[in-house]
Amino acid sequence: MADRVRRLGLAAAVGSCLLAGAATAQMATQTATQGPLRLVPTPSPSPSPVVEQPPAPPVPVPPQPSPAATVVRPGQPAANPASIPQPSASADPAQFIPPTHRPQPTDRVAAVRAFYEALGQADAARANTYVIPEKRGSGAYDIASMTRFYGNMSVPVRLLAAEPIGRDAVRVRYHYVHVSGRTCDGAAEVALAERDGLALIERIRALNDC
Repeated sequence: MADRVRRLGLAAAVGSCLLAGAATAQMATQTATQGPLRLVPTPSPSPSPVVEQPPAPPVPVPPQPSPAATVVRPGQPAANPASIPQPSASADPAQFIPPTHRPQPTDRVAAVRAFYEALGQADAARANTYVIPEKRGSGAYDIASMTRFYGNMSVPVRLLAAEPIGRDAVRVRYHYVHVSGRTCDGAAEVALAERDGLALIERIRALNDC
């Protein structure tokens, strides 16, 4: 009985080997028929084109002035640095005196009118510019006295009329009211003389009491 079983097991093992060999031969036949396997490369996506950007324009840089090199030789004193120019001082408006308009020699009436206009503004200094130089600032033309008198008016001096009489004289009429209440309707003859091409007042002769 044991020998029979052994023979059956051996037969089964031989059968298994035969079946395995047949399967291997069949696979080899299929391989020879179909040929070797071929690898097909997968196409890779083409890269997108690169758009080149134009280079940015260079920013202009103003040239910087380079300080000039100073060469100092032995025994030579170093040069003093150049001084920085300072702005010129502007003129003080308070010191600026505008030129006074002066009448021409033949315009004697205009000179008299300008004189009384200055008195009406209590500007004795300007009124003196219409007087001959030898009488300016003295006597009846003292600047302080004229300023004090004509500055104390409730109604300033106002020239009413100016008419030429002869070649070198002008007759005038004027009006003013002093702060004291005194009213003046005055008249006078103004004599003029020519100095350096200008018509200037030489004297004033009152024709009434003011």
